[in-house]
Amino acid sequence: MKVFLTLLAVVASPILADKPHHAPAYGYAPEYYCRDTNTSIYAEVCVPAFAEQVTPVTLATKVVVDADYCFDEVLTVCEETNEIVEREICTYEYAREDVTAPCTTTQVTYDNRAETMKVTTCAPSGYGTPGYGHGEHQYCREEYQTQAYKVPLVTVPKEETCKLAYPAPSRVCVTKSITITEVKCQDKVEQKCFNVAEFKDSSVTIQQKEIVIGEPSCEQLTLTLPTQACTKHEPYHG
Repeated sequence: MKVFLTLLAVVASPILADKPHHAPAYGYAPEYYCRDTNTSIYAEVCVPAFAEQVTPVTLATKVVVDADYCFDEVLTVCEETNEIVEREICTYEYAREDVTAPCTTTQVTYDNRAETMKVTTCAPSGYGTPGYGHGEHQYCREEYQTQAYKVPLVTVPKEETCKLAYPAPSRVCVTKSITITEVKCQDKVEQKCFNVAEFKDSSVTIQQKEIVIGEPSCEQLTLTLPTQACTKHEPYHG
């Protein structure tokens, strides 16, 4: 805080002494007579004023709001059922069965054939005494010979009766009670929701207050100050 003083008038007298002064014995100094007085001073005292200034300020902020989050919950539910049904079960048994059936075989016949061929025959021919270095040589000549032979033929079929045996199937059926287990499943969809917190953009306006210096407050004051008024007396010389 600052204080401003404006002095309008000051009346003062020099303060010399509370009592009259006497000249020393060796000289002729003047004497002063003083008395107490009051002096008024007119002053203007000013005190600065402090004012409160309010300014609206908008601030960006986040606010928490409630939001619902929903989703589909899928639950698979299965149910097992048992059912007894009558079923006919058939099997096959095999037994030997003998049958007589006509069959065809092949009859083998022979065909007489002859073939004339020219062959060369040789016979030894010798001279001199045997055992004493006699010599010999082969005497050969050509002649015709007929060779007879049989050729088998399978061109004539032969009908006969054959006895055959084969496995004959025999169907055997029985009725049985069978338990059939069946499982049926289905999906159940149910919507579930729960509350969650969500942030959203928002703004808030606040009143900002600050102290500023305003117009000063001035007041006229009268100040009374104690002073002394003195007069001088010259000494008498006779």
